[in-house]
Amino acid sequence: MRRALVLLGIALATLSATPAVAAPEDVANDISSRVMSPYCPGVTLHDCPSEAAARLRARIIGWAEQGMSRAEIIERLEDEFGTSVRATPPARGIGLLAWVLPAAAVIAGLGLAWLLITHWKRRAPRVAAAVSARDHERVAQALEAFRNRP
Repeated sequence: MRRALVLLGIALATLSATPAVAAPEDVANDISSRVMSPYCPGVTLHDCPSEAAARLRARIIGWAEQGMSRAEIIERLEDEFGTSVRATPPARGIGLLAWVLPAAAVIAGLGLAWLLITHWKRRAPRVAAAVSARDHERVAQALEAFRNRP
């Protein structure tokens, strides 16, 4: 019990610790890997080689240096380029379906598998074959003949 309390105390202390302030370049790299490039279709802003993308990454660094949070910067990018700039859908509104449906499909698949397995187990024949004394004798003779062959 005492050990559990100590571990709980350590976990709470770790969770409540004030996070270190990230450098603006780190914030910009994180954001540019979370948004799609408006200049290179199908590529994140982080991986887009165009000059316009480099300028946008520099603007993001400037916004981070001004003290804007990640959420504020992403919101500003959405205002400028639309909601399709996000690499992943938001976990709210209709975007929540993109997060919930795969989990629901996995749970439904596991449930279906469990039902099928229990159904097949009930249908499987459970009759053990009875072996007569005559069959035992025939097997013993066959083994003996196998062992004595040249």
